[in-house]
Amino acid sequence: MERYKLSNLPNSLYYLPNFITIDEENQLISCVNNVPKTRWVQLRNRRLQNWGGQPQTKGMIQTEDLPKWLENLTERILQLGANSIYPDKFRFNHCLVNEYEAGQGIMAHTDGPVYHPIVTTVTLQSHTVIEFYQPVADNEVRNREFE
Repeated sequence: MERYKLSNLPNSLYYLPNFITIDEENQLISCVNNVPKTRWVQLRNRRLQNWGGQPQTKGMIQTEDLPKWLENLTERILQLGANSIYPDKFRFNHCLVNEYEAGQGIMAHTDGPVYHPIVTTVTLQSHTVIEFYQPVADNEVRNREFE
């Protein structure tokens, strides 16, 4: 994993190009597209599918097992060694499938403790740009409001 570690970013950020093959990508896309329409939730600028659990402020509420079509992908991610870094905490309990149109994205945000210690992102059919920001402390925000 060390060869995939990114520099000048958070100490535990890794980028694995071409982690999945074209055939695996096509299979995942087929699975995502062949679920009942009721699995999709329409948001303002995107739609999504939620698998496994519902994130809440007090933790993840497990609602179902992850679907079989995610098993190969999750197993390969586990083989990278994340579960050896966090053996007591790490297991796949949730998967969000976000669908964005070209040029769409989401505003800067913090996912919160329910996604700690590990988040994995797999991008299909396109590339992804992720910008990381240093959070502004609450007292800095209050001071700026009075300037």
